Amino acid sequence: MSKPRLRFAPSPTGSPHVGNIRTAVFDYLYCKHTGGTLILRIEDTDRERYVEGSLEDIMMSLRWTGIQWDEGPEVGGDYGPYFQSERLDLYRKHAEELIEKGRAYRCYCAKARLENLRKDQEAARQPLGYDRHCRDLSPDQQAHLERHNPWPVIRFAMKLDGKTEFDDAVRGRVSFENALQDDLVIIKSDGFPTYNFANVVDDHLMEITHVIRGEEFISSTPKHVQMYEAFGWTPPVWASVPLILDEQRRKLAKRSDTQTRFTGYIEDGYLPDAMLNFLATMGWSSGEDRKLYSREELIEKFSLEGISTSAAVFDLPKLNDLQGEYVRMMSVEDLADRILPFLQAAGYVGKPPSGDEIGYLRRVTALIQERLVLLRDAPDLVSYFYRDDFDYDERGACKYLAKDTTPALLNAVIERLEAAEPWSVESIETAVREAGASLGQEGGQVIHPVRMAITGRTFGPGLFDLMEVVGRARCVARLQRAAGVVMPA
Repeated sequence: MSKPRLRFAPSPTGSPHVGNIRTAVFDYLYCKHTGGTLILRIEDTDRERYVEGSLEDIMMSLRWTGIQWDEGPEVGGDYGPYFQSERLDLYRKHAEELIEKGRAYRCYCAKARLENLRKDQEAARQPLGYDRHCRDLSPDQQAHLERHNPWPVIRFAMKLDGKTEFDDAVRGRVSFENALQDDLVIIKSDGFPTYNFANVVDDHLMEITHVIRGEEFISSTPKHVQMYEAFGWTPPVWASVPLILDEQRRKLAKRSDTQTRFTGYIEDGYLPDAMLNFLATMGWSSGEDRKLYSREELIEKFSLEGISTSAAVFDLPKLNDLQGEYVRMMSVEDLADRILPFLQAAGYVGKPPSGDEIGYLRRVTALIQERLVLLRDAPDLVSYFYRDDFDYDERGACKYLAKDTTPALLNAVIERLEAAEPWSVESIETAVREAGASLGQEGGQVIHPVRMAITGRTFGPGLFDLMEVVGRARCVARLQRAAGVVMPA
């Protein structure tokens, strides 16, 4: 058998949806697993919904996830053009072929007639659909109608009886009654094809062997099957992946920005491999009880048989858990590079950064790595490493800095820190603890007030580790500042 050819065919009608990218992940993994070819085809025939910049978002999202197509925009290939808007002559040619074969016809019905038909069907509680009014027109009738409507649509003539059956790699054998199918429009009055028709023509001409798509397209497949039969073509293998639900088990709304806009996850600082791992295991399983996979393991284990028939839940806590795992597996140098743009945007690091800034950033990164999840949160986690004018956590300050004994403790710490040699974690700890002991204080009685003075917070990395990074002079200045703080009564 020839190697598989799969296509990812998004519409540039907005920022990519997480469900779109999940399908692309399945396409990518299957192609990599089988040594197949991944085609990026842009289905841009819906001109009314076209959104400027969405194509760039789609390609950026794929590349960010580590998905590079083998054929398509900016790559080329032998089966182009890869934009449907540049293939209109092909669709017109194949639509005319179907008319000649008696499997398509021109429909001259006005929009008002179709709207009235729908209203009548709704009132009578009948199935909605075109009544095939123009299906068997005589040449004279067509000529008459042509004078009133020179831009008719073209409809595909579905079979009127029997069943249309097909195999789905995920769902098994699927059957539909032909009597319940509608004669769908394949060429609109503006000359552009509809999705269902262009999809079939392009998949054949591009020699697509496997189509991974959302289960919402199963109901359209009888139309696709009959088109393949009408042309005498061999259909691809269809694999219908489950819907993605939100945490309340509702379908993710395509036009909602909450949880669905994929570029939002990039902006938030999720890691590509964490997102790949998450999307790959959302509706697919290797059969193992595990959550973490490397990219190479996903490629090795992926199969169509592992795709579930049950709806997948977009479990944000699971994604964040994976993200945290991946953050902790990174080298300090790599993580520092990843959070650098966020710190530059916050004004903490220069553009470009100096060598000293990079060195300091790596020391800071090592201290926050265990707590960091989203890279966008890095500026907040590291702010006290870069700013000396931070605010104090109100509850912590009232609890630890407002005590009558705190100024004396902080001044004792200052005295010993100024004499600590060398400036190291060990000497800092010794100085702080000895200062507390000199005043009969130990443990949390010492650590918490000093942490509040140095960071303004009640939590964070090891106190003595972060003090070493902040430096002697800045630590002393912060302790002096806190010692003079007068808390409200």
